Amino acid sequence: MTGMLESATPAQSRTDAPSEATRILVVEGDERYRELLGELLRGAGYACVTSSDAGDARNLLASQSFGAVICDAQLPNGEGTELLKLAGDRPGTAPVMLSSADDRDLVDHALALGVDAYITKPFARNEVLVGVAGALRRRALEVENSGFRARLGAVSEERATELDQTLDRLKGAADKVAHSHEQTILRLAQAVEYHDGETAGHVERVGRYAELLAGFTEAPARVVRVASLMHDVGKIAVGASILQKPGQLTSTERQGMERHCEIGYQLLSGSDSELLELAATIALTHHERLDGTGYPQGLRGENIPAEGRVVAVADVFDALTSDRAYRPAFSVEEALTILREGRGTQFDPEVLDLFLSCLGEVQTIRSELVD
Repeated sequence: MTGMLESATPAQSRTDAPSEATRILVVEGDERYRELLGELLRGAGYACVTSSDAGDARNLLASQSFGAVICDAQLPNGEGTELLKLAGDRPGTAPVMLSSADDRDLVDHALALGVDAYITKPFARNEVLVGVAGALRRRALEVENSGFRARLGAVSEERATELDQTLDRLKGAADKVAHSHEQTILRLAQAVEYHDGETAGHVERVGRYAELLAGFTEAPARVVRVASLMHDVGKIAVGASILQKPGQLTSTERQGMERHCEIGYQLLSGSDSELLELAATIALTHHERLDGTGYPQGLRGENIPAEGRVVAVADVFDALTSDRAYRPAFSVEEALTILREGRGTQFDPEVLDLFLSCLGEVQTIRSELVD
């Protein structure tokens, strides 16, 4: 099987001459993955050529046309990334990075190269097929759009406006999908708050407050807002008798309640979603304190992730200004006094100062999201 895969030519792979868009070059040094990818892609109807050598692959690219090049980023001497860049420079070829390393630096490098898809080994069959199909589709749209714009130079301004409107509609469709995902997360987070006995507006207000403070994190403000919605998701595993108890918790009950941070982290972590990983970090660390007396890990100072320090301020302010089973809401002025008392011990001073400087926006959010 190995020899057949490595020696097959496009003519041997299919009896009919495949179109450029369905011919795929796989460059992988590991024989097992090379054979697996070849079988998988041919079984899905693609004409697949495989190679274990970057030099051979360059010759194939120079003499033949391919709709996509799937290349292992870990080929020796940086040849994998060079080959992907070479493929990406060809207008009709979609570069797809294959890697056994799943790290941020490599992903950033892949984006800089213009890679259309990123597949991590070991991979699932559907992950490869969806990634390849998406890469081919994106590259086809880019070619189509490039050609259309090239012909557009001689047409009237009215035609250019029509194109912009079409692109706006496409962007609007993507925005609707993102909004749908966000609304799903919000509804699930609100369901947890219902179990907690808190109001549905709590998680949404915390997310909006955190968005005001997102400049302290490396994540986009919108991502911080959506991830913050899930800060208390671990409470779903804590008994309502503890969460809604009107009196003071016993030591055992408090230990049970504090477990929601670690439970939330366990529920959210371990996926390939940057949003969920950020949400997991927030769930785990939003009750840590700057002086190390918080929970669950007793982290100090900047050892607490920036996202956790941001949500700590947002969460405590909203908790103080909301009714709870064990007490009525504090006034905004009383809540701010308590926050200021925790400056430098419970809360990051810079985060708290920014929050205090945004009180006008905070009050607007409170008025828009009244319980």
